[in-house]
Amino acid sequence: MSSMRNRGWRRILLAAIPALVVSACGPSPVKPTPTPAPTPAVTPAGPVTVVRWFVGLGKGNDANQVDAEKAFVKTYNASQNRIYISLEIVPTATAFATLTAEIANGTAPDIVGPVGVRSRNGLSGAFLDLTAEITKNTYDMTRYPSALIDLFKQGKEGQIGLPYLINPGFIFYNKDLFTKANLPDLPKKVGDQWNGKDWTWDTLGTIAAQLTVDKKNKKSTDAGFDPANIASYGIDFQWADGRRMASCFAPGSFLAANGTATIPDAWKAAWTWYYNAMWKTHTAPTLKAVDSPLLANGSTVASGNIAMAVSWPWAISTYGSLDVTGKTTAKFDSWDIAVMPSSGGQTSSPLDADTFVITKGSEHPDAAFQAMVAIMADKNLRVAYGGMPAATGDQKAWFDQFDAYLAKIFPGTNVSWSVLQEMENYPANPSPEADLPNFQKVINLTAAFYTKMQTSGSLNLPNEMTNLQAGIAKAFEQASISPNP
Repeated sequence: MSSMRNRGWRRILLAAIPALVVSACGPSPVKPTPTPAPTPAVTPAGPVTVVRWFVGLGKGNDANQVDAEKAFVKTYNASQNRIYISLEIVPTATAFATLTAEIANGTAPDIVGPVGVRSRNGLSGAFLDLTAEITKNTYDMTRYPSALIDLFKQGKEGQIGLPYLINPGFIFYNKDLFTKANLPDLPKKVGDQWNGKDWTWDTLGTIAAQLTVDKKNKKSTDAGFDPANIASYGIDFQWADGRRMASCFAPGSFLAANGTATIPDAWKAAWTWYYNAMWKTHTAPTLKAVDSPLLANGSTVASGNIAMAVSWPWAISTYGSLDVTGKTTAKFDSWDIAVMPSSGGQTSSPLDADTFVITKGSEHPDAAFQAMVAIMADKNLRVAYGGMPAATGDQKAWFDQFDAYLAKIFPGTNVSWSVLQEMENYPANPSPEADLPNFQKVINLTAAFYTKMQTSGSLNLPNEMTNLQAGIAKAFEQASISPNP
């Protein structure tokens, strides 16, 4: 299970979960389906503009998603006689190679998506700045929070995408454990205090200390507390890798403005806070504890023995489910969500975000933009892909569907969905999944450092961070690509 905490593995293992959650179609997990063979492009008869829609670089290959895509295209093409969408579904395993080859040989598709931040890595410079199309089509951008719009502004390339489906980071908290400790609920709005204190990561740390108890019910702050026999922990960063964990404190990047390697001071502070929580205050589980039966062998929140955790909407279905008899498997009754704490006066929510892009090689950018916004507006596609709609007007229906899904698993629990609307205004920008020179090498170095943090309590952490930065600098030097603008 330790490998499941790696971000890449999470994408593979949980690809189907968001679709299950938002569709409220039943409690059984959706099994990933085999990747379909490529769907060939189709050219219609008649004087229409053909727009090629490339699917496979991100979401879009699960059977229910393919069905929704084909149904949309059929309906759309029959609805008008100006634009014809030619759907091209490519296996995920070969999508990047196929797309880069098409771009290189001048046969690039028009639309690509839905695609997340990490899936776009390695394609810097390939996508159209949509600013002119937004203006030409008088597209209403007020439907999106300005911070989300800015998230899709990629350096000198401009506005390469529009907000579509998002998964903001938040703080999960187990209300059963809070009630037992006689502690009040956590803040639901940025700027609110908790129990008369500013809602900061240090405040969260003091709460975590009160909620970390040993098997004799002694708190971590009590004399005689036994860190070798902990019964419940105060805080965890389930599903987070090193960059994502640090981005909970502040946005940042290993790539400095001048193209050199750096570790932001805020990230150093975040890792230090986390390391101390694991090894000094014992309020966060080490990797050994995470993989233990106490924490459900890696499903830490689901174990019922984690009081607070950084989480995302796509992870909520891992908290509990219904078994074959229709009974809940949840180990706790009541929970809610809170906004991210601040650090240094800044609030940051690592946020997953899918979008659609138009290639610079598109011969029909006007038609491609019109087809793209039609795709983004389709409700059935949004449900199939999963994720919180970025457009404010579409969010209530999504919250209602989520409530219906959760009612059978956590009866009586009322989730404060307004927290997600708060957090969409504070996305970590740059994204913790943003591209880097020699990306995979840097990710491997960071993963090794992060695992070392979680498994050794005797590190000289400043030295380890210095070594990590040196390794990243070497990886940048070895990179075959230039630093992104």
